[in-house]
Amino acid sequence: MNDAGPVPAGKANYRIEASDLGPIRRAAVDLRPLTVFAGPSNTGKSYLAMVVYALHQLRLRSSGAHSWSQPESWYWLAEEMAESLLGIDDFPPRFLDWWTAANENDLGTRPDDLDSDIRGAFLQVAAGRLEREVRRCFGVDALDDLVRLGSPETSAVISLAVPNPAGHEPHQYRIQLGAAGTEITGRLGDLPRFNPHGALGKYRPGSAGINDVPLLLHLVLDGLAETLVGSLNRRACYLPADRSNVMDNHQWLVSSLFQSATGGVPRQRPDEPLLIGVLADFVSDLTTMSHLNRVRSHELSDLLEKNLLAGAVRLHRTTTQYPSFTYRPTKWEKDLPLKRASSMVSELAPVVLYLRYLVGPGDLLIIEEPESHLHPALQASLARELARLVHAGVRVLLTTHSEWILEAFANLVRLSELTEDRREGIPGAEVALAPDQVGAWLFKSDPDGRGSAVEEIPLDTEAGSFPAGFGEVTEALYNEWARIGNRIEAAKADQND
Repeated sequence: MNDAGPVPAGKANYRIEASDLGPIRRAAVDLRPLTVFAGPSNTGKSYLAMVVYALHQLRLRSSGAHSWSQPESWYWLAEEMAESLLGIDDFPPRFLDWWTAANENDLGTRPDDLDSDIRGAFLQVAAGRLEREVRRCFGVDALDDLVRLGSPETSAVISLAVPNPAGHEPHQYRIQLGAAGTEITGRLGDLPRFNPHGALGKYRPGSAGINDVPLLLHLVLDGLAETLVGSLNRRACYLPADRSNVMDNHQWLVSSLFQSATGGVPRQRPDEPLLIGVLADFVSDLTTMSHLNRVRSHELSDLLEKNLLAGAVRLHRTTTQYPSFTYRPTKWEKDLPLKRASSMVSELAPVVLYLRYLVGPGDLLIIEEPESHLHPALQASLARELARLVHAGVRVLLTTHSEWILEAFANLVRLSELTEDRREGIPGAEVALAPDQVGAWLFKSDPDGRGSAVEEIPLDTEAGSFPAGFGEVTEALYNEWARIGNRIEAAKADQND
């Protein structure tokens, strides 16, 4: 695991824009340390969250084989880029000319034609890998299934502005997803100088031959690959909306998957995947979690248990080494099977487990509808615990329908205007969030039914919230109450007449 620690917020933020993606007609979102997607159902919140997840999954060596034990480097990307570059007839001799003509002091500077070829190879390799990952995450066979219905366009378009870790201008990517497959174009910023770090050995400039080019090219590309993806070079975890049901029934689910895979259970649609990728990854994480020999964020998970669950979530290995999950309320001496605990516990147990075993500083944690099965008071408490994650360097992306969560985040932002000595006694005093740490975005259906548009929700300091339309529902219900009351009074008056 890359334990380099939190990525500085400004360097980790990136901007994603989308058009004609699922229900989304247009969207432009800045991914900040805490990002919230709010709005009515079927407006594309999960669509965009899954695209973000798919982009981060490019870091895994093998698409479709989600595993926490995989090597965490971009070596695979360098490997595939090298294969592409070595297939260009004149690239190996041009590369060797540069290498042999340079001395160690100026080896870091490459000719423009080499850097142009490197950028092109990256775009080609990334397009193929991203296409496979998007298909897997969404569980679709044809990418045009992701194009907005009714759109005259033949592809959905994703645009990315990713900070360049080398400190140069950001990388700009344009991704088209459609019937023709995936195409990535872009304007990539400057690539960093190559720093040999004393690892050249006998291959110092002037001493290499044409047969040494593949090895030398790998050496150069392995140092560039991470730069090309910038902020996407961090692990992402996705907790889907139906996680509590999966937590309660994961053993049955995995058993059914094995039976189906071996022909024991006939499939209604053999051409469709058994699970979409984000759900399959969640099941995979649950089943492999017990084999991880490390604890990632014990303090964060313990605080969440203490402040919200009033008990502990436990992971046990069965005699078959398959994981079993239980819950022990505070002061109890006996564990409860998780399926016999409250739905609130089942809902939050995955968050505890991910923090304990999988998620660390700099990683991205995506949670769909964290408010599910939680009393409003607990929703507000959960918002403060999520802010605690942000302070610990974990990046958080939520989809939500909760007015209370948005109001709790608004309070934490407002709280940052007070000096620490004036925050005493206010909930969340230690986890106040600066305005630039939080971004709330409203997914709103167009009245003409042409899809949804996404706009940033500014903090309303008078209302004390990031207003996402919940007040309109409250007002409508109150007006409905008043109309009913008026008619009741009218009916009584008619009877008295």
